[in-house]
Amino acid sequence: MAIKITEKSRDFTKKELYLMTQGAEIKTIKEVPDGTIIDVSGFLYFEDTKDGETAYMLSILNNDGDVFTTQSRTFKESFENIIEIMEDEDFSIKKLSGESKAGRHFVDCTLV
Repeated sequence: MAIKITEKSRDFTKKELYLMTQGAEIKTIKEVPDGTIIDVSGFLYFEDTKDGETAYMLSILNNDGDVFTTQSRTFKESFENIIEIMEDEDFSIKKLSGESKAGRHFVDCTLV
């Protein structure tokens, strides 16, 4: 297993970096109930390579120290739009999900 951090919102402690990339208590966004509010304390993007397969992940740390990860393209695009507008301001997001016209389940987020 190889972890490569590609972007981060701030300097994290070594403990935070571990919790955000390999911690046992990471919650995947798709398992989080719709409507859940996440107060974003920081985030990072990382590549997780196992057995020659690479997953491109977003990891979000909230103000309580909880970690949420996703590889959902839809969620990451919405999140990137939010951080571009919010710049260095604190912000919170709400987790959403839905079903595409083709019947595929997806996760998304919106600014609250």
